[in-house]
Amino acid sequence: MTTKRKRSQATSRDGINFVRTLVERHNCTFQEIDLQNDLGNDAYVEFVAEESATGCCVALQIKSGSSYRAAGGRYGFQSDSDHFEYWASHTLPVLAIIVDPEASRAAWVDITDHLRRNPAAVKEGPFSIYADQGFSASSFAEFRQHCLTYLDPYSREQNFGRALTAFADRADNERCFDGLRALFAFHRQQVATWYYLISCLSNCQGHRVLRPLVACLCHIPAHGDIFWSQQNIIDAEVRQEALRLMHQLFDRRDALTMLSVIDDSGIDRGTIGQAVHALVDTMADVPAVMESIAIDQSQSERVRHSAILFATDSAQWQSPAVALDLLDRIRVSIASDDELRAVVDWLAGDLMQYGRVSFY
Repeated sequence: MTTKRKRSQATSRDGINFVRTLVERHNCTFQEIDLQNDLGNDAYVEFVAEESATGCCVALQIKSGSSYRAAGGRYGFQSDSDHFEYWASHTLPVLAIIVDPEASRAAWVDITDHLRRNPAAVKEGPFSIYADQGFSASSFAEFRQHCLTYLDPYSREQNFGRALTAFADRADNERCFDGLRALFAFHRQQVATWYYLISCLSNCQGHRVLRPLVACLCHIPAHGDIFWSQQNIIDAEVRQEALRLMHQLFDRRDALTMLSVIDDSGIDRGTIGQAVHALVDTMADVPAVMESIAIDQSQSERVRHSAILFATDSAQWQSPAVALDLLDRIRVSIASDDELRAVVDWLAGDLMQYGRVSFY
């Protein structure tokens, strides 16, 4: 099943910006999905009510353009059986918002509710959907209240199982990512969620869900550049148990999986590398694991480079002398690699001069 979009990027951007502005103006969270991928959704919205997180998240289809305005001013769009099937089995509530930039108007429809009321339409049609509810500043409270009715049913164990099953479907990028989003949105206060995600990490090697999975997992150890809000806070006892699981379960294979996510941005503040660093630090015997990767010639230069940095950072917490001894061992093992030797020499120089290496 594919749900690839064919539409004007400019018109699409108008619609997304309109919805984002309205959502954020009401103190809720809008997360856009990269239009360059093949995910069937355009965005996720997490709701805040009376300055408190609700834990409710919905997926949005955003349509933009006057072509969605039918005679008489009614808004709607034509879909197909593949999309209906995808939405009917989705792990999150799915709603559509149609934006008409020319008329400065927008309307919404609850796709999930439409398909539940008309189950035969999934296979037989009709595949047209009409949006009759206004989407504006004055009606946003009503839109939010409608979406909040999904909080209880989607937080139940039945939907937890659906989210786990969706995340396990690695062959379907859309379903896998949506499963991860549902787990974090509705079930992050369950230790079982974190046990499952931690256990599955290395099985996501090379998969498109790996990067968002790392970003999700780093909320457990956390780091100074995570923007904490009511939308991502995790119960302290749950975090503590998840940290214990990371320390117990993460191994060399998981370390290699995490290191593979680091890109050209390295481990600067705000990068995915910083998230990886936070996760690596939860492992048992970090210096030894990272040293073994640093001297492994079968690994890429970038992975080995990052491993040297993380090994040094962890070892220096014992003492600068321990870190210098580690760098001496690595230097011997990488004698023929000028670039990695330069990294080792730089780290050793800072340790000898300042007694510490700082990465942020």
